[in-house]
Amino acid sequence: MLAKKKKEAEALPRCYGLRRCCGCIVSRERRTISLSGSARPRSFPTNRENNQKYNIITLLPLVLFHQFKFFYNFFFLVIGLSQFIPALKVGFMFTYIAPLIFVLLITIIKEAFDDFQRKRKDRDLNNRHYEKLKKDGTFKKTAAANLKVGDIIKVCKDERVPADLVLL
Repeated sequence: MLAKKKKEAEALPRCYGLRRCCGCIVSRERRTISLSGSARPRSFPTNRENNQKYNIITLLPLVLFHQFKFFYNFFFLVIGLSQFIPALKVGFMFTYIAPLIFVLLITIIKEAFDDFQRKRKDRDLNNRHYEKLKKDGTFKKTAAANLKVGDIIKVCKDERVPADLVLL
């Protein structure tokens, strides 16, 4: 009987993501969190914030993919590409391609700037320091990104709450 319960308990973390994705959040799993202890589960996510949509490699492909999902951008792309076929050529290629390139260039620049702003804001929030209780009873300044599950922190008046907390 004990071996069966142990197997069920071991199987829960593997399928937790699937159950959570499907909307079934009810779990029989028990969590024990030691406060400021050394035995911490590895399955908890970090406290680091990352709201970026792109990186240097994925910026161009993802922005182009999202832009060509719109009918008018895709339409202008097809019309521009049709001008390479001599039987379908109507006028100058520039008049078909230039507006599309202009719109895409402005969009790429805007998305890159917005993503850079998100990265800067995340860096500021992750590097903000909070007072964390050490084992000897003193407080130590710790960056918000380095906070872990089970840490006891001191939050002062009018200060941003750095993570999900239980107020004591």
